[in-house]
This record gives sequence, structure tokens and C-alpha cells, in this order.
Amino acid sequence: MGDTVALFDAPPKAKDGHFDRAYVTTTFTFDIPRALAIIREVQKTIPEVIVGGISATLIPTLFEKLGVTVIKGLMPEVEEFSPDYSLIGKPEYAIAHTSRGCIRKCGFCMVKNVEPEFYNREWLKDIYPGCKKIVFYDNNWLAKDYETLLRDIATIKMLQKQTPYLKVDFNQSLDARLMTPEVAKILKDVPFNPVRFAFDWMAEDGHFQTAIELMAEQGFRDFVIDVLWNYLDTPDDLYYRLREHARLTVGLSGKYHCSVLVKAFPMMFRPILEIDPDKNYVGKNWTKIMRDGFRHIMNNGCSANGCLSPGSIEEFEYWFGVDASEFKTLCSYPKIGKLCDLKRSKLRLNRLKPGNPFQ
Repeated sequence: MGDTVALFDAPPKAKDGHFDRAYVTTTFTFDIPRALAIIREVQKTIPEVIVGGISATLIPTLFEKLGVTVIKGLMPEVEEFSPDYSLIGKPEYAIAHTSRGCIRKCGFCMVKNVEPEFYNREWLKDIYPGCKKIVFYDNNWLAKDYETLLRDIATIKMLQKQTPYLKVDFNQSLDARLMTPEVAKILKDVPFNPVRFAFDWMAEDGHFQTAIELMAEQGFRDFVIDVLWNYLDTPDDLYYRLREHARLTVGLSGKYHCSVLVKAFPMMFRPILEIDPDKNYVGKNWTKIMRDGFRHIMNNGCSANGCLSPGSIEEFEYWFGVDASEFKTLCSYPKIGKLCDLKRSKLRLNRLKPGNPFQ
């Protein structure tokens, strides 16, 4: 349209030049105070401000009070365009949606509000040429029909031929409930890095394990699993879900005589339609002490980059207890932070001893 465009991750300063219009993207609702502060700052120097994104879609009145234009949901008129990578120079990875929306209506998820319709997109144009990694932000890629999945896979393989060592990451995770032997087989040569699933609640029990096992049969060895907690779950079922990661890691590594990592990425639920910037929310089946105690254990116990990755059942039990009862006792322990420090120091010494099960 002939506009001069610049990208900012904070309100532009006088030295950045004069702008007639600003578009502000809002993210999660617990970030609303920061988003409102940015908008107020932008309004001081830019006459027209247009606000969109997740928070603006879910709670638009908070932003409309500032006198800005609020766009709810997607902007259909821009969906056909590719990301403007020139705003950031050569990217570390390309981004794309091969689809919008989701067939599920999970209570803890707002995709049904932000992207209410599930449909496919033409996405090849979104890929930065020569990029060695593609991050797909589909909410439920496996919900596509079989033929459309095959077309997507063929396109990924075509890109793989053009760019050796290409990796792809379906960042929002794949739906384990839709994994079948036939689907796992057609995914065999897709260069996932890593394979992501979710084990958010007990309704996925069985589906989660089957999906991991089917993909491991096809040669995949690195899994990262989103694990929701502090929602309607209990500490007992969280313990079970986490232990299943350790069991699968040990069992599949033994079965295939190589390292198979099934890593858990616990995600603490926070209110979606309320503002909770200080992370004060406590789930109905949790207490504040237990919630904070589990976070202490996660920050110390066999974890890296936020992921739980025990190398053995013994290591898992060392940090999380031998059963759910001990797990709850640990989470409730008033001095769990100091206990974790002692455990970590002891573990360092034990690793030096011959026959240590944690080696």
C-alpha cells in the first residue's frame, strides 16, 4: 500500500521517526497490564492505534476503554500474505500455519474463541527460502483429512530436498488421540525436532502412551510433552502423568537399545478470562503450598530448560517420591527449597560413586 513499516518490541522513541499508525499485538491475558502500559505509551506520539491478538479478542472492553480500534480474532484480509521477514533480517527459523482453529473444545483452551473455525491454509509461501528450521503454529495439525496430511508431508519433504538438515517443529503439539499406526507410518520421514504431544488431563491416558510408542516404532527418539497442571487435575494424577514419562523413557530405551527421551514440559494453568500477572491462582484441587512446592521440585529435579527428563525410575523417585502419597508430602513440605538444595548436592556426590543408578 506504499506505507513505510517498522517493527518494534517496545514503544518507538523520537529518534525512530514519526509514525501515523501503530498496530499492537496482545498475547496472553496475564500480560494485559504490560500491554495496556505499552498502548498508553504509544498513544502519546502516534495518533491511530489498532490493537489485536489473543487478549484483545478475549477481553476487548479493557482495550476499547483506551479509545483504540480493537480487532477481534483473525484478520482475513491479511491471512493470504506471507510474513514480512525483511523486518527482522534473516530469521533463525520460518513460521507458518498450515491450518487455523481446532476440532476440540477443551475448557482450558481459548482457540475455540480466537480461531473458531477449523480450516486449511496454503502455507508454502510463508517459508523463508533456505531456512533450516520451520516452526508450525497449527493448533491441531493431525485433525486434517488423510489426503491433506499427505500433501503437507510431501511439501515438507520437497523443502527438505532443497534445504538439507531441515527440521520442523509443530510447536503447539500433535493430538495424541488422532495418532494411528497409519498416521505414524506416513510421518516416518518427517524431520521432527522434537516430536511434541500433550498429556494435559487423564482423558488422554492411553492415547498418550500409544502415540509415543507408535512414533518410537517409526524411529523417533526425542519427545517433548506438554503437561497441564493446576487446572482440574489432582496432585495424584499429575504424579501419575509425570511418572509415565519416566516409564516410557526407560522402557523404550531398553526396547530399542538406544536413548529414547520422553520429556515432560509442565505448564501451570492460570486464569484465562481474568488478569493474574503475579501467578496467584491456585487450582481447585491444589493448595498454594503444594503448588509452590511442586514448582520448587521442578526447578531442581532432573530438569533442563523447563523439561522433566529423568534418566531412570530411580532418579524420578529421588525427586518426586516413590508414589503419589510421598509426592504430596514432598510438595507440602514447608522447607522444600532447602531440601531440594540438599538433594542436588547429594546427587552430585553420588554421581561420582561406582554403580550409581543415576549415571
